[in-house]
Amino acid sequence: MMRNMAGAKLTTFSMLFTSMLGCGLLSCFFGKELCWDLANYHYYGPFAFFNHRDTIDYWPVSFLHQFLNPTLDFLSYFLINHFQSFTVQFLLGALHGINAWLLFLIGKSFVRHNILLLFIVVVLGMYGPTALPAIGSFQNDHLISLFVLSYVWLQLQALAAPSPADTPIKWLILAGFFLGMGAGLKLTAGLYALGGLLALLTLPLPFRKKSGMALSVCLGIVIGILATAGHWMWHLWQIYSNPVFPFLNNIFQSDQFALQNWRDLRFMPQTLVQTVFFPFYFSWDGRISDVPFRDIRFLILYALTLLTLFKVMFNRHNHGTLSLQKRWLTFFFISSYIVWQYYFSIARYLLPLEMLAPLLIYLLVEWNVQKPYKKLIITTMVFYSLIFFMLPQSMVRARWFSGTFFNVELPPVVNHIQNATVLTAYPAYVMDLNPRPQSYLIPFFPRHWQFIGIPFQLEKYAFDPRTHQKIASKLIGDEPVFLLTSDQNMPELKRIASLYGLISSKTCARIKSDRQAITHQYVLLCQVR
Repeated sequence: MMRNMAGAKLTTFSMLFTSMLGCGLLSCFFGKELCWDLANYHYYGPFAFFNHRDTIDYWPVSFLHQFLNPTLDFLSYFLINHFQSFTVQFLLGALHGINAWLLFLIGKSFVRHNILLLFIVVVLGMYGPTALPAIGSFQNDHLISLFVLSYVWLQLQALAAPSPADTPIKWLILAGFFLGMGAGLKLTAGLYALGGLLALLTLPLPFRKKSGMALSVCLGIVIGILATAGHWMWHLWQIYSNPVFPFLNNIFQSDQFALQNWRDLRFMPQTLVQTVFFPFYFSWDGRISDVPFRDIRFLILYALTLLTLFKVMFNRHNHGTLSLQKRWLTFFFISSYIVWQYYFSIARYLLPLEMLAPLLIYLLVEWNVQKPYKKLIITTMVFYSLIFFMLPQSMVRARWFSGTFFNVELPPVVNHIQNATVLTAYPAYVMDLNPRPQSYLIPFFPRHWQFIGIPFQLEKYAFDPRTHQKIASKLIGDEPVFLLTSDQNMPELKRIASLYGLISSKTCARIKSDRQAITHQYVLLCQVR
């Protein structure tokens, strides 16, 4: 018995070490991540927090990313500022590798005596169109999935009690706490809270028992949210009278934003047929992401789930009922997916389910197919199809690691000016105007330089009286004023600047960085008067 326990612990530790080492090296092989989100707010957010830039820079409310909780980005900010680029990518990738270890622990709840099958399920979970290329990415989805998968594992541990009466409340509260921390760090993780609670209510237990379990999880969620987002929610409440500003503003009704619950609707299904059969659409063309991909795991799960429900409804299966663990995991997956499709339909927010999908595919095949050789054949064919059809998303990554992380080179004129004002264009999602984000450059400018964003409305840059007043106050003295944007967008920014009484000059200088090199784009700093 002791030898078996020691062997199990060694296997678990070896899996953790291998997962972190492998993903760390894979992150370095993919290269230095320089994607849109990092250039837009993942680096600027913590910089603004620690340097109180909310009293210096001015970003009208159309730049919504400034209001997101920057706590999770403290990690990336620390790594970038204190380590070499190669080390940054390795450490971040190693942290992301903990996801594979959590998948291993979750899989052990169902696949106890087949290490090879368990290993395949874990590898396929990480071999997804979002999971694989985002290893070592600063988009934070891999970090949030750590909290979600921890919640899933702890919930399964609680449901593994010999009888419902023995379910340890502390496991449920701890599970909710992990999920609450994830939701506090990134609000999109809240969809898994709703999915998990709905799954609890489907368990074949007395209502009093399962409602008590749900309340225990809710208590943990509230504590977790306060632990990671309480400070930021209080900050937003003091300034905007909305702890999740600008979201849910139809409820809190801050006068600083429209009275609506804003959300990104770009990838939502457009018709009733798409809504009902959505996996059959996005599995092939990747329409739920800015970057195309292909992956059929959700399509396969859709078919297997319908088959399972059909057999249950018509009582055509004689293998007995699903265990509490399998039932909860199945309905957690279904409920979370439904909430995701209704509210987001954005691929990155589906990452924990993408990782769990191969395990659930195996469990549904195992339940629906009785003969062992048929299980083996069908499972092998399905898993092979996942590998064959998978096309990952592409990411902006540089294969060089020399120098600092961004290798920003500002023009010499910057070093000779102590105070200045810079007008910059928002990185808006627009059809005919797509400026690349430049806010990651701000920390490299002198600390007394102020940055003002030009707002956009209805996919066009617009004149804003409050912004005009802010700019006018800077023109009273002799403080220099600059424009900062890409070379392609500079003519449009100069036109907007003229509406604010600023006349462009011919003095423009180029800013260089590794992101500009990898995206083949010029960033200009142009003085106006």
